Amino acid sequence: MPKYWFIRSPYKSRTWQDVLMQDVFKLYGIRSHAAKSNIAQMQKEDKALWYCSRQGKKVFGIMTVFSEPYTDTTSSKAWLAIDFKPVKTFADAVTLVELNNMFNEMSIFLKQQRIAVTQLTKTEFETIVNYDRTNDLVDFL
Repeated sequence: MPKYWFIRSPYKSRTWQDVLMQDVFKLYGIRSHAAKSNIAQMQKEDKALWYCSRQGKKVFGIMTVFSEPYTDTTSSKAWLAIDFKPVKTFADAVTLVELNNMFNEMSIFLKQQRIAVTQLTKTEFETIVNYDRTNDLVDFL
């Protein structure tokens, strides 16, 4: 049974379009013990939403976990990295305001604002996916 994740892109210059063009999103450089613990739990075929605060504070699309967690080579300590593959993009990205309206007090937005990787319930994931105003997702695969 897949798990569901909310991924906040920690990169200042990487956009959803960059992810689509590269056909992979490599999450590395995360220096949070809570995020590391979440990355360690990920398995291939888990689903993730890609959120970027630097690109309008929006959820842009859905990815699947593409690799097992591996050692982050950007650090001399035992941090983890993981790869995702973009699967779908939202016709209209879901904004932070809309996310807050959906969940009011959802912990990932209020309590864990700095964590790059947070687990979602299946219901939370589906609520965000189905909020897409047109319910029209564009396939990229």
